[in-house]
Amino acid sequence: MNLDPAVLAPPQQVPSGSAISPMVLDRPMLLPVLDTNVVLVEACALAKKGDGQDKITALAGTGRATPYIAAHVPAEVDEHLTKMAAHFKVPERQARRVLQEQILPALRVVDLEIRDHLSPQTRHIRRVDPEAPRRHRGDLDDAPTMALAEFLAPCVIVTQDTVFSRFGLALIDWIPVVQGLLRLAGLEATAANALLFSDLACQLLGAGAHRLFALAARNPLPTTAALGGLLWCSYRRGYLDRDTWRRHLPRASEAAVPVMELYSAAKAEHQALSDSLRAVEPPAYPTTDRLAARYLALRGQPLILESCAMPSPGAGTRSPPRS
Repeated sequence: MNLDPAVLAPPQQVPSGSAISPMVLDRPMLLPVLDTNVVLVEACALAKKGDGQDKITALAGTGRATPYIAAHVPAEVDEHLTKMAAHFKVPERQARRVLQEQILPALRVVDLEIRDHLSPQTRHIRRVDPEAPRRHRGDLDDAPTMALAEFLAPCVIVTQDTVFSRFGLALIDWIPVVQGLLRLAGLEATAANALLFSDLACQLLGAGAHRLFALAARNPLPTTAALGGLLWCSYRRGYLDRDTWRRHLPRASEAAVPVMELYSAAKAEHQALSDSLRAVEPPAYPTTDRLAARYLALRGQPLILESCAMPSPGAGTRSPPRS
């Protein structure tokens, strides 16, 4: 199955960008998990082109689609870089510089436990079928990538390896996949920013209203006089007239139509992109340690817990601090 370019690259009516606070949006991030071949191909292609932003850095810039790789990928990249650079006819030094300065800093590396490689779908990748063509056989080097996708699910595996497509876990044509992920993450980043600014505006309005009510409570007579004067002026100017409200309410609803159309277009495009991408879904009932580990992996930095002294006999217990 190939992705329809018309679906992945529709007319961008809805603006998108990077998220100021990606976790504001209460929706699981669809994370990309990159295989070794994609990292090498992108580095060599960018070195050959000479300029421009690579797709991997663009994914990381959205804040909603940070790319991940398994712990074995950097060593594989270093091992196969010479052969891949010769295939693309680019200097190895230039491709290595692109890797070290642009691509690798944008990636997050996750080193999994051995038990994480025993998940159900990873076992299919580890199984080698001697009757299948060599290019369709399972490869032990692909197992960590599959295990990482299951660990961080929901995820999209970005790869050119046919073993993932054979089991229905990924699509071979990875460039349209990245384009779809970029647009999807951009739409989610726009929604996250809108929620953030809406919450900030509500907090400011709430704080202002609270201060006004407090000021009115301390000064009841001037407040009553000011409110009465405001109502009198509004009545004299016709602002409280029923016909005036009937004329202006339709205009207010007409002004909201473009916003609602933009919202509907963004929702439809997001749904179309989500349906087109082939994702590795999380388990129906994830364990607590898996949820905690995924949260730590998404943060990208360790959480520091304060030390708690053991209570002495007879002393009150102390609850552990929250991070």
